[in-house]
Amino acid sequence: MSNPRPSSGMPTRRLYYEDPYIRRFESEVVSCSAGGERARVVLRETAFYPESGGQPNDVGLIRGPSGLLRVDRVYLEGEEVVHEGELSGSLALGERAVGEIDWDRRYRLMRMHTAAHVLMEAVRRVMGSAPIAGSGLGLERSRMDFALRISRGDLPRIQEECDSLVSMDAPVRAVLLSREEASRLMAKYGLELGPGYLEPVRIVEIEGVGADPCGGTHVSRTSEIGRIAVLKRDSKGRGITRILFTVEP
Repeated sequence: MSNPRPSSGMPTRRLYYEDPYIRRFESEVVSCSAGGERARVVLRETAFYPESGGQPNDVGLIRGPSGLLRVDRVYLEGEEVVHEGELSGSLALGERAVGEIDWDRRYRLMRMHTAAHVLMEAVRRVMGSAPIAGSGLGLERSRMDFALRISRGDLPRIQEECDSLVSMDAPVRAVLLSREEASRLMAKYGLELGPGYLEPVRIVEIEGVGADPCGGTHVSRTSEIGRIAVLKRDSKGRGITRILFTVEP
């Protein structure tokens, strides 16, 4: 981008944390910079999820009185959520704009993300532990990397456990807690909160299943996931096993 983008100096209100099911919202443009046909826009509040924690960013549209931004990249700069994309017309500071996220894409990623948490717990129950070495969510398939050896023979048991956990139709909740509160909640499921988490700690709890620190968006019940299909496992060396999975209707 050729033009520097002035900071608004205010954190963006993140509507996707208040209600991950928001598809359309109205907000004020607090900064906008353009370079060629591309522009970067910050709104007072947003439902667009920025790329973070292995979850891809949302895409969609931001419409103002005199312009349209086709959002294809969303990311954090400090406490601001930046929307980047192709701009037709103009978006001016102080204007009211309407944001619309690509809901089908977002909802599938929400299903994938909750499925990843269910898969983690299924691996814990089958293998005795599930140390995470990496992850990545996709629209067609996703991956979880575990720092332990998982054989092809273990996959049917992991699949059965996933099926059982999804069928519980368990509520899924995201809460902000102190480190002490987060540690107590995770201890309820026999888990420990690792070092490095700043307060408040955002914990996603699947009732009766497990609780993990997470900054992503999730469905409200495990039944919304559909079926988790465990596709394959790959050895990545150094004791790392990658499990590929997807969600089905």
